[in-house]
Amino acid sequence: MGEVNEKVKGKDQEKPVYEPTNEELKHYCNQLLMQRNQLAEKLDNVTSVLNTIPWLFEVVKNPSAFSAPFVQRCAGEIEVILSPVDNKESKESEKE
Repeated sequence: MGEVNEKVKGKDQEKPVYEPTNEELKHYCNQLLMQRNQLAEKLDNVTSVLNTIPWLFEVVKNPSAFSAPFVQRCAGEIEVILSPVDNKESKESEKE
């Protein structure tokens, strides 16, 4: 654990100042790095979806330019993207 070096005087009592050890700081840095990587991955996924949505709508708006199965698949993707997600499902997908 970290060390308590000095005390800070408060209104009614003294509180020790906690200084983490180098190992604890490394651990915190590793945790933050992992969280940053997870957030960057989620951001990439959201960015990809946001870039795809306009193209999906263009396909659905102009069905005569594409095959019927492709238009149906694009419409299905739009439904999936715009459907609300249950918290249980999103937590399960994050675990994978």
